[in-house]
Amino acid sequence: MLAWWRGRTLAPHFERSSDYTIVVPVYGHPRYFADRAHLLREQASVLVALDPRGPGMAAFAGELEAEGWRVAFATPDQPSPPTLIAAVLDQIRTRYLVRMDGDTRCLEDLGRYVAAMDRAGADVASTKVEVADAKGIARRFQQLEYRMAMLSRHYRPWLTSGACTVATTTAWRAIFACHSMWTPGEDIETGRVAFALKLRIRHLDLRVETEAPDSWGDLFRQRRLWWAGNFRHTIVNFDKNAVQLPVWSFYYLGLVWLGVYFKWDSLIGYLQPFVLLQALLALFVVYALVTFIANWQVRSWGMIVYPPYALLQAILMPTVGSVYYLKLARRYGRLGRYRIGYRRRASAGAPA
Repeated sequence: MLAWWRGRTLAPHFERSSDYTIVVPVYGHPRYFADRAHLLREQASVLVALDPRGPGMAAFAGELEAEGWRVAFATPDQPSPPTLIAAVLDQIRTRYLVRMDGDTRCLEDLGRYVAAMDRAGADVASTKVEVADAKGIARRFQQLEYRMAMLSRHYRPWLTSGACTVATTTAWRAIFACHSMWTPGEDIETGRVAFALKLRIRHLDLRVETEAPDSWGDLFRQRRLWWAGNFRHTIVNFDKNAVQLPVWSFYYLGLVWLGVYFKWDSLIGYLQPFVLLQALLALFVVYALVTFIANWQVRSWGMIVYPPYALLQAILMPTVGSVYYLKLARRYGRLGRYRIGYRRRASAGAPA
């Protein structure tokens, strides 16, 4: 019901603005910015924040410069999108900075949405992310999942995505000053910090496409990382989220994390094949119906077969993600705790 509300959603303005810089963080391997032809029309507005370390990266930087791309070098201790973008912030002269992954394509006129943000006085905005080339079963499930998830941005615009987030350069400075720079979940932490700083957050109807795993193995590895980030947000930082976002926090704690035990426990009573089949069939019918009605704006016949995918992920991935979080925390040598306080308050560097 809340997803029908568009009080925080911005449509494109009839005018367009060119007062923005698209920053594309690139590190690890040149393949992460191999498909860049779609950005040629915006080339004058693009800054590639590149870590020259890694196989072929130094030569790739020269290749980009020869093609006319503006490249800024950064060598943070732990390369990641936020650390790379933070390292090149002093080179941004425009009012707005658009964070965009190298495999993300903008499907609409970005300038008209920047103009809409400017007119609304927005500091930070999430966007609608879709799956590019949604062919094959794995990608089709993800496309449906993405479209349903994007509806929640209508009433929780602070759920920002690494694929594309737009904010004023001043807002980015304030956010990064309070950002943990912990990689899993770093994209949503951008919006989470913006919320804590009382920035004006909106959601853009701007559609962007991003690459998605095309095999179940790659999808598992991606979701393992995502659920590690979810564990960090909802469990490791529960105290601060419970104070500032109580409904969201207790939903995830009660229905997702604590619910993992009850889901497994409830299945034990249905170990007989016939009983289990009968119970799952009833569950899937009800779940498909609820999913179809609740996500009417992006309805699809795929919702009929979506329940098994959702159930498997809800039972399996929270446990896998929590274990993977512990592994990452040991590797990084820190827990990924927020650097914000318990009370929401604007920082000195945040826009008014």
